[in-house]
Amino acid sequence: MTVSPELPSVDPKAANPPSGSSPVDATASDEASVTAPGAVGTSDQHDEASGLSENHDVSSGSDDVEAVAIDKVARDASTADDAPAESVVSAVASVAGAAGGVSLVAGLVWWAAVQSTSPQVLALLIVGAVLVAIYAIVNSRDLLVWAGSRGAQRGSVATVQSVAVIGLLVVINWTANNFGGQIDLTAARRYTLADQTQKVLSQLDRDVKVVAFFPSRQEDPFTRGTKSLLNQYQKASPRITIEFVDPDVNPGAAKQYDIKNYPITIFTSGDRKEETTGLTEQDFTSALLKLSRTEKKKVYFLQGHQERDPDSSQPTGFNTISQALKRENYVVEKLSFLTSPQVPSDAAVLVIAGARARALENEVKAVSDFLDAGGHVFALLEPKQETGYEAIFEKWNITVGNDLVIDPSRNYNGDPLTPAPLPQPGHRITGSLTDVLMPGSRTITPKSAAGTDLAIASLLKTTERGWGETTMAGQAKYDEGVDVKGPVSVAVAVNRSDPTAPVTPGATPTPGATPKVPKGRIVVVGNTEFASNTLAAPVLGNRDFFVNSVNWLAEEEDLISIRAEPQSAATVVMTNQSQVLVFFTTVVLVPVSALLIGIAIWWQRR
Repeated sequence: MTVSPELPSVDPKAANPPSGSSPVDATASDEASVTAPGAVGTSDQHDEASGLSENHDVSSGSDDVEAVAIDKVARDASTADDAPAESVVSAVASVAGAAGGVSLVAGLVWWAAVQSTSPQVLALLIVGAVLVAIYAIVNSRDLLVWAGSRGAQRGSVATVQSVAVIGLLVVINWTANNFGGQIDLTAARRYTLADQTQKVLSQLDRDVKVVAFFPSRQEDPFTRGTKSLLNQYQKASPRITIEFVDPDVNPGAAKQYDIKNYPITIFTSGDRKEETTGLTEQDFTSALLKLSRTEKKKVYFLQGHQERDPDSSQPTGFNTISQALKRENYVVEKLSFLTSPQVPSDAAVLVIAGARARALENEVKAVSDFLDAGGHVFALLEPKQETGYEAIFEKWNITVGNDLVIDPSRNYNGDPLTPAPLPQPGHRITGSLTDVLMPGSRTITPKSAAGTDLAIASLLKTTERGWGETTMAGQAKYDEGVDVKGPVSVAVAVNRSDPTAPVTPGATPTPGATPKVPKGRIVVVGNTEFASNTLAAPVLGNRDFFVNSVNWLAEEEDLISIRAEPQSAATVVMTNQSQVLVFFTTVVLVPVSALLIGIAIWWQRR
């Protein structure tokens, strides 16, 4: 590029130098002025070059801005293209996380319910963990950002505290379960072994192995409760060992014990074996009794005089009582004096249950001889019915009344003819007895045993308002001097003492050689219906009273207690006193109390 120099303009001051200056100075000044145009041209060239450079920088900056804009547009377009895909992945991950959480919770709940890691439980836990992991990986950046927030920090502190509390509770429960006892707060003592079971376990003199064949595929809450029940047996006695076997997983063990049907529980001790398909405490305790006792005592039910049938399932039958005795390890058989003129020598107890026909003389003598020989008789009588055994009862200081027991104070459902007599303390039969119902009873009164070798006790009595009605003409009411004044007895137990025979004076007694009078025991109850199928099953006190009486008669007092109960809903039997109490409490006391409180509050606010 060619730059033409420009001629400088002549400064007037330069043409007319000031006075005092020489011509030489003027000439120098002119030379300087002549040289200046070159300098001026050079400066102009530099300025032009600078302008070109500035123009180039502006052009370059515009190109960079344009490139950044283009790149941003490209990225936005790429982001816009990827947004739908990321949205789908995030949505799928959210669904997977929710499903995983549900699966984990379901698996934990299932495990807590069944107390075992079954394949189904493991599958739920594994699937839940995988799904939650997928959610965490996809949303890792958001989770990291959230973890750094203040809310997350506060939440983490609360989570740590919650986990610590839960962990402490788990440790306490584990310690109590493995090293401590348990407290049963249920009214029915559902999680406590019955007194009878504890007695049987405490008297075990041999090791017993219990093998329970319970398939896991059939496991339900009742089966799990049964396992817990068996574990209580093991905790209660060091001689009990429990093994649970799944016959589907271990068919060899099932074949070893020759198991074809299950669930079934095998009790073994040495070469003896008992098995039960039941799942209740009654079944297990009964199996232990059969296993631990080598002798099975026989209970004979006398027949031939319209007595109750121990095999009958009819409402008036005694099948419920018969089954209860068999669970106590007794053998129940029938006896007829037509085929056997005497009571068999192996009879532990002879039961006369509601005879409606008078016994013959030879039959009465057979029963009397059995008692005199140290036998045991359990007589249940119908009201206003002669049996022929009254002379035997008198001999044992028992008076049988020809009347009907009435108790307006303590009865069932307001029916005075169905008294609920009170168990009397001081006797092994009634020591742990609950309420008993005796519909249609007659009085059984003990005589004085002074001067005799008999020990006699009343077992059940009415309240003081009860009496023995002798006439039953018109409306029942107590007639002074005619009826039997209450409280009246409806059951009596008598046993003969066992004194030594007198020793000849001056003779040296031989230890163990002194003869003893044979012992005999008898229980007489003025009612038969209490032990029928109708009442023995729902009214537990009735069944316990019968079985306790048989145990006492058979000299098996160690078995007298509350029977081991199955886990079923209990039937509430309310006497008229209980009904009156409930009525006044719920219908009168509670509403009146609420009303009085409301009035008091209103009065204060007024």
